Amino acid sequence: MFNYIKNKKALIGLVMGLTLAQPTLASTINFDGLAAGANANLDTSAIDLGITFNNAAFLPNLDSDGIAIPDSDHWQIDTGLVTVENTSVQGWGVAPSAQNALDARWSPIWMDFATAIDLSGFSFQLPNSTYGNLTSNNVLFLDAAGNTLYDLVYNQGTPLVTVSLPVSLSGVKDVVLASGTFYDNINVAAVPVPGAVWLFGSALMGFMGFSRRNKKA
Repeated sequence: MFNYIKNKKALIGLVMGLTLAQPTLASTINFDGLAAGANANLDTSAIDLGITFNNAAFLPNLDSDGIAIPDSDHWQIDTGLVTVENTSVQGWGVAPSAQNALDARWSPIWMDFATAIDLSGFSFQLPNSTYGNLTSNNVLFLDAAGNTLYDLVYNQGTPLVTVSLPVSLSGVKDVVLASGTFYDNINVAAVPVPGAVWLFGSALMGFMGFSRRNKKA
């Protein structure tokens, strides 16, 4: 009985430790492992973080006849391939990572996380160029329902500037990057949703219950 109680406490401690002490996933996406013109979704760092890139558009919902529903405009995925390009070759100066960057010159980019995450850090760098939209630009952080959690305002005309999210955010599902420039060294630090840990914990608790019934038998 003593060994059972001791082992049960150890397993419970393991489950709680895995649940509460979730590791932070941190990586910098610089796209230099790809050839210029390649699909941005082939970047291994993005794949490891569960991130996919799509074009984005602010469009309305359509009714059954294909007519726009008034006041239903929202950010959503648009068609088209998102590529990485050599910024120097494109005339935008050298990229901070020295070669490629995410091409958002002609369309906003929709960064989608496979599951909602808690962001503890997020930043990106702009190329060595003064090109871009002249007005203020926005990076939007959205939850799973499409609600804006944070609106990060920045200036695209500052060469090699690093733009950072000044707060931590919970439940981020998508990030919308403004059009008009390239994005390089996208740094993401996130705590994953511990669903797998809860499943593991449930399995352990079930195993302990099964063991207890066997001991009684």
